[in-house]
Order: sequence, then structure tokens, then C-alpha cells
Amino acid sequence: MKRITLLCIILFCGFVLHAQNPITNGSDWTVTNITVDNELDYPNTIIYGPDNNLWITERIGKKVVKVSTSGGSKTTMLDLTSKVYQSAGQDGLMGIAIHPDLYTDINTSTNNYVYLAYTYDLPGGGVNRLLRIERYTYNSGTGNLNSGSATTILEGMDASNDHNSGKLQIGPDMKLYYTIGDQGANQFANACNEIRAQYLPTSDGQTSTTGDKSDYKGKILRMELDGSIPTDNPMLGGFRTHVYTFGHRNPQGIVFGSNGKLYSSEHGPKVDDELNIIEAGKNYGWPEIAGYYDDNGYGYCNWSSTPGGCSSSGFSDHNCPSGVSKVPESTSGMPANFQAPIGTYNSTTATEPSGGWLTWPTVGPSSIDIYEGGQIPGWGTSLLIPTLKRGTIFRTKLNASGDALEDGTYEEFHSSNDRYRDICFDPDGVTIYAVTDNTGGTSGPSGTSGVTIENPGVIVKIQFIGTTLSTSELTQNFSFNVIPNPAKESFKIDYKGQDFSNINISVIDIQGRIIKKLDNINNKLNINISELSNGVYFVKLYNENTKEIGTKKLIIKK
Repeated sequence: MKRITLLCIILFCGFVLHAQNPITNGSDWTVTNITVDNELDYPNTIIYGPDNNLWITERIGKKVVKVSTSGGSKTTMLDLTSKVYQSAGQDGLMGIAIHPDLYTDINTSTNNYVYLAYTYDLPGGGVNRLLRIERYTYNSGTGNLNSGSATTILEGMDASNDHNSGKLQIGPDMKLYYTIGDQGANQFANACNEIRAQYLPTSDGQTSTTGDKSDYKGKILRMELDGSIPTDNPMLGGFRTHVYTFGHRNPQGIVFGSNGKLYSSEHGPKVDDELNIIEAGKNYGWPEIAGYYDDNGYGYCNWSSTPGGCSSSGFSDHNCPSGVSKVPESTSGMPANFQAPIGTYNSTTATEPSGGWLTWPTVGPSSIDIYEGGQIPGWGTSLLIPTLKRGTIFRTKLNASGDALEDGTYEEFHSSNDRYRDICFDPDGVTIYAVTDNTGGTSGPSGTSGVTIENPGVIVKIQFIGTTLSTSELTQNFSFNVIPNPAKESFKIDYKGQDFSNINISVIDIQGRIIKKLDNINNKLNINISELSNGVYFVKLYNENTKEIGTKKLIIKK
């Protein structure tokens, strides 16, 4: 045990020291703020829009705004002040997802949909927070969302002042995914609320407001784009509902890789922040298990079960109430279909940490994105995870199959005394945009005590300016076309009668991910794209020396 504890201390010290010199301090990177301080009102989600602007939800501002990537000017796309209820630290306007057809044709009047998630309050006395997912149409003429086009996709789920999670994602299967946290149960003012992440719905979970969604807490949901339940959702507890996975604490980030895998970042308690691969029907352990099934640093203390009645006023991070004991992870045995994380950001420790929350090894992962742009040396396929507590954006590289971390390490990519809420990639493959919170607790990269936020409510532009793996110098006398365009099932490369051998191509999506790679392409070869979803892609050509010789936009519309 002494060896394990000493090793944890050494690793933590190394982590702290390394935080002082992030990768973006090097000469290959530039870091600039493209908005002024507090330009954004508690941004929650940032996404690269089909109009080449950044689309952002403001949690407290209750607006969807867009910001120019060049000048940083901000305009309001949709004002939801009259609908959104927000009064606490984690409620308000949260997730956003854009239908792929808008990337195919921004002027389309079919499937020109944008999905939003927010908390609202039922009329009547007191506060009764609930969660609604709505769909709006995009108006290409004004560049705004049509306020009168609101269509309810799903509503009536419980919401909270804490641990709402609230991220949306449209998958390659054209299903809508949504994360719901455990509502902050079993801690602070919610200490007397039982964590229900392990409870499964006891009815079919209809999409109407009156349908049974009482046990959607601590889950990841999967639904059709109209909010109905997919016929291939897992049967859990004897019913097929919107519930896709369960046993989650606070999954604040989800992203799909081009391999079809769904990656998620999740907050742990004092230890064991999680980096997960989300698979249908799996149990991610919470609250019986945090992180790995290992009995290290965590035991479940159920405050809601206090004999004689629970009182949230006596809540403690370190002690159970009288008559309640902490339950080790191994007490009940490993649950069926348990899915362990692929990483915990070095936040797993042998014993439960003491002290205040800023001293604990958890980092507060607030979102996640995946890099598959193929241009930054050494990155390969990497996950980038912004954090709140540590004021750091971490990078970790996936192995070739995408089911594990290549070497288990987390690079200190970018750090400052800020709370990084979310990130997105520019399709250029070398630019990252991050948004910061306006206020809130953070230790910054030092990780020992509270510091003042340096860049409140801004967009940070982080750009790689070093030598890329595929140079942007084009062969001046070479040109080509992609035909047909838009394409449906396949396309060809038309070299316009030129004689050019050993052409290699990559098909890259709007997020900069390499979707398809082919070598030695000729004029006569039909390139099959039947497996790809509608959207905007880029076809890049390379010569035998992997030098880029041209790029064309490809629209897939089926």
C-alpha cells in the first residue's frame, strides 16, 4: 500500500509541474482571444456552423448566438428568454445539434433543423424544473433560427440546479443522443435525494409530457429525430425506452469518431473522472462504482438512507451521516453489463483524498471532441477534453482501433487560469476554438487553490502554425473535379485529361475527421460513399510523396 500511495503522490506532483508549460506555449502554436471579456453570457456549447461561423448556446444568457471566426462579431440567432428557466449553477440553455443536411445545403428548406436542450419551469407555486428538447428551423435569408418554428421533441424529464449534463449529438445513425446527469443527488442541498442512475424505467417511456421519465436521471438517451423511441434501442428493465446507457454521474461531453464509436467525458466525485466509450445497454456503475471496479479511493455513502430521516444541512464530503456506512465497490459484486472507462485523467487514487475539492485529483471534464484531421504531427486520432477545475485542455491519443488510449497519458495541451467549458474544431484541421465560463471556482493548472479567472466569457482561438503533415502548397498546373457533385452513392475524380500517376485521396468531414482513405485512384474508379451520411465533406488529393496537390468540396445528398 505504501508503494501505491507513493506512486500516486509522484504522479500527481509530475502532473502539477507539467501543467506549468502547456504545449501551446511552444512556437508551433498561437493563442488569441477573438472576443472581449464577458462577450458571452456563460457559454455552454460551441459548434462550427454550416455558415462558417461559431454557433454558441448561452446558458444564463438564454440565447443562441453566432460569432464570426474572423472579426469576432456576435449576433443573436434565437432569444429563448421567455422559455428558459435559469436560477442556479447548472440549469438554463445547454446543448445544440445541427442537422447534417444544413451542412450539405445551407439554403435547404428540408431538414433545416437545429436541436436545443434547456430547462423550464412548470407554472404554479415554487420551482419545478424540467428538461425540454426542441427543434427549430434555420432561416438562411436572415441567418437566424425561426422563433415561431419550435417543435417539441421530448420534454417532461426531471431537471435540477446541479448535474444536468445537457449535451446533444446527432450520430452517424441519424439518431439524437442526449446526456442527463444524476441531478446532483446525494450531495449539498440535494443530499436527501436518492441517486437513481441505476434505476431503470418501469414503463415504455412515452414521448408525451405525462409519459414515465422519472428514471431517466443518470442516463444517456437515444431517440429518433422526432423524439420517438428507436426500435433498436436496448431492452432495459424489461422495457424499450429512450434510455441507451445508465449508471452515469455527470456526463458533460459526447462525440462520435469516424469509427462510429461514441466517446464521453464524465465527472467523478473526489476521484475517478471518466473517459468512456458508450455502448448500448451498458451499465457505467454509478453510484456503486466510480471509475474502475477496484475499491480504490471511493465508497458509496447514501445520505438519503439516513435512519430517522435525512437532513441536507448536515452534508459532508468526507463523512457519512450517523447510521450510514460507506459501501466499498466490491460489496455487491461487479454488476451485469458493467463497462469500465478507458481512462480517468490520472484521477484514480488508492485512498480517498482529504482536504477541499480543489485539492482532489479530479479535473472536472466539461466536454469532449475528437481530432482526425491528419495534419498535426503526432496527433493521429486524439481526444481533446476541456476542464473546469484544472483550467486545462487535455489531449490523449487513441490506439489504431479506437477502443483504448495509445499509452494512457494525457498531454497538457493548453492551460490558463480559466474554466474551459467546451471546444470545437475548424474544418481546416489546424484550428481549435474554446469557450470559457464567466465565473466559478477553478484552481487553474496549478491545481492547489482557488485563482481568479483571467479570460471570462470569451472564445479562445488556438491554431497550429508549425509544419503540417500535408503541406498546403499546391501543384500549380494540376486541377481536378469531383463528379457528380452533389453525390449520392459514389463519385469519381476527373483529372481533366491530365496524366498524373499514384494519386491518393482522403475524404474529410466538416469536423476535420478523415472518413475514408484510398490510394492509387484513377479516372475510371468509382469511389463508394454509400456508407456516409448527408453533409459537406472535403476531398483532398496527395501525390506519392504525401504532398497535398488539391482540395475540393464534396456534398453528399441522398
